[in-house]
Amino acid sequence: MVRRACRPSRGSRRRIWCNGTEVVAMTTIGDHLYARSTHEELLARATNGAFVTTAMWYLLSTKRVDAVLGVEHDRERNLTHTRFIDDPREILELAGTVVTAPLNIVQTLRKYAGSGRVALPVMPCEEKLLDVLIHKNELPVQLFRIGLVCGGLFSANDLGKEVKRLGKSLLDVEHVIHGEGGYSVSFRGEEQIHEFPERKTVRPACERCVTPEPVTSHFSCGYWGTGSDRGRTYVTVNTAEAAELVDAMVCDGALTVEPVPDDARAMRKHLLDLKMDASWRYRRRQFETDLVETGEQINACPLCGECMKACPLRTEEYVQRLLEGVKSPAEWLAAFVLDLYDECAECGLCSEHCPITLPYDLVIEHQRELRKTLPR
Repeated sequence: MVRRACRPSRGSRRRIWCNGTEVVAMTTIGDHLYARSTHEELLARATNGAFVTTAMWYLLSTKRVDAVLGVEHDRERNLTHTRFIDDPREILELAGTVVTAPLNIVQTLRKYAGSGRVALPVMPCEEKLLDVLIHKNELPVQLFRIGLVCGGLFSANDLGKEVKRLGKSLLDVEHVIHGEGGYSVSFRGEEQIHEFPERKTVRPACERCVTPEPVTSHFSCGYWGTGSDRGRTYVTVNTAEAAELVDAMVCDGALTVEPVPDDARAMRKHLLDLKMDASWRYRRRQFETDLVETGEQINACPLCGECMKACPLRTEEYVQRLLEGVKSPAEWLAAFVLDLYDECAECGLCSEHCPITLPYDLVIEHQRELRKTLPR
C-alpha cells in the first residue's frame, strides 16, 4: 500500500475497504491535490506526474470503463488522430499526447460502435460541447471526463520567467493585456507597463475564452505555476466518484498524493483570474473592431453553410434543411445566431471553416453579453 501525506478531508467521511481493512476515506469533493503516478513507464513518457494517463489506465484496468478515447501521435509526420483503446497495455502509447480537438471528440464519440462507458481527457471548450450533448441525450455512451486546465491566451510558465527576471512575484501582477505581437503586464502599485514578446500562438477563439478551467468534469487537472516541481499533477476533485477513484488508486499503489499548500492554491487562482481578465479585455476589443468589419463583410457570405457544418453540435443534413429557407446573408446570420445561441460552446470552428472567415462565434458572444445588460 502506498500511503499519502494528506490531512483528513472536510465534511462527512466515507469509509472504504483498503487491502482488506475498512478505513476512513481521505479524499472528498473540492480537494486540491498534487498527484504522482507510480507507474514507471508512464512517468517516463508522460509529463507532470502522469496523473491523467495513469487515471485512464487504472479506470480501464479495473473495468470502471469499457474504453479510453485518446490521441495517437505520429511524430514523424506531426499528425494526431483519435482512437479508442480497450486494452490497458496500450495506454502507454497515449502517454504525453492526451489532448484532443473539439470536432474530433464529438464526431468520434458519435461513431463509437461499443457500449458502456468511455474515459477521455477534455479541455473546457470540449467540456461545454459534451455538456450540451449529454443534456440532449445525444451521445451513445456514458463518459468519465478528466478535465484539463487550458492556458489559452498566455503561458503561465513564460509569464513567470519574465516576471522573475524583473525581480517580481506572479502575485504582484495586476493585469495581463494581449496585443499585436506580444502582451503587456502591469504590477500593483506601479504605473509602468512592461512589454513582453509573444511566445504562444493560439486560435482566436482561445484568445477570447473566459473558461480556462473545466467545472463539470470529474477532475480538473493543470499545474499553472504553482511550483517548480514538474513531476506531479495539480488535481482538483470535482465529483464523489472522482474522490473514490483517487482513494482506490492510492490504496492499490498506483498513485501518491499530497494536499496542495494554501500559497500554491492562491497562486493558481490568481493566474486563472489573470487569464480570464485578459481574455475579457481581448474579447471586448474585438467587439469594437471585428464586429464592425463583420457588418461590412456579411453581404459577401456565399450561403454555403460551411460555418455551421463545422459545428460539432450540428450535422450536415441539419444544416442543409436550415439553409433551404434562407434567401440572403443577413437571414443566414440571424438563423445561425438563433439556432446556436443557447448551445454554442464558443470553440470557434465556425469562423475557421468560413471561406471568408466571418466570426460567427464572436457575434454570438456579443449577443450574450448584450443580453446581460437587458432588464429582467
